[in-house]
Amino acid sequence: MLIAGNDEEKRNRLWNYAMRGATILILIVAVFFLYKGFFGNPLEGTWKQEDSDMILEIRGKNQANLVWDNLIENQTLTVDMEYSLDKSNKEITFQIHQDALEAAAKKLDGGASAEDIESAVSSMRTKFHYSVDGRELTLTEWDYGDQIFFTKGE
Repeated sequence: MLIAGNDEEKRNRLWNYAMRGATILILIVAVFFLYKGFFGNPLEGTWKQEDSDMILEIRGKNQANLVWDNLIENQTLTVDMEYSLDKSNKEITFQIHQDALEAAAKKLDGGASAEDIESAVSSMRTKFHYSVDGRELTLTEWDYGDQIFFTKGE
């Protein structure tokens, strides 16, 4: 069956609507990828460190989670963090507030104090230079040059 019968004017009108819709869709997709490429957060996602079972979840709005299995007495430690990102210098700075440490200690049901958790996660409470190569993230400590390697999770 022919679209719009044998009426050439209706077919032209339908074709114009289809082309306009496809053009708008292509523009929306192009704007999305341009935004993600130039204005998005290159570190956003879930990053796993194989050596220590540490998972770093970086989300938008300067929020991050640090999840560390078997760090303190075979328990999973989860600490909420804030970060500031400087894309021009490729620097990320993590901040962990005292109330987040206390909340993490409370989740452990007395398995550790806020001070114990603070000393355990102190390696993340600093400024890093970052480098992303495919699915690999390297955080290089600003002061001493120590490196932490992560692999992007699913």
